[in-house]
Amino acid sequence: MKIQIVGPDSVSQKRLVQNVLDALHELQLECQLDVVHTMKDVLEFEGKLLVVTPALIVDNHILCEGHIWDKEHIKHFLLQACPSR
Repeated sequence: MKIQIVGPDSVSQKRLVQNVLDALHELQLECQLDVVHTMKDVLEFEGKLLVVTPALIVDNHILCEGHIWDKEHIKHFLLQACPSR
């Protein structure tokens, strides 16, 4: 599973990163986690996919953009995405 968090370095983006890390830790899941925060890279995503940041993308599927999912919501989705867990 590949998780991407896209958005400029901000309080919201950092909170989303922490929520994802906490969810992965509690579920004992390992996956590829990329945090895209340089303005050039963020603008590339916005030009192709996104309207607002921060955004949470799992396996190229945009889960949320412009708001922060809490840890429990992220855990619920990850459990759905990994039925073998």
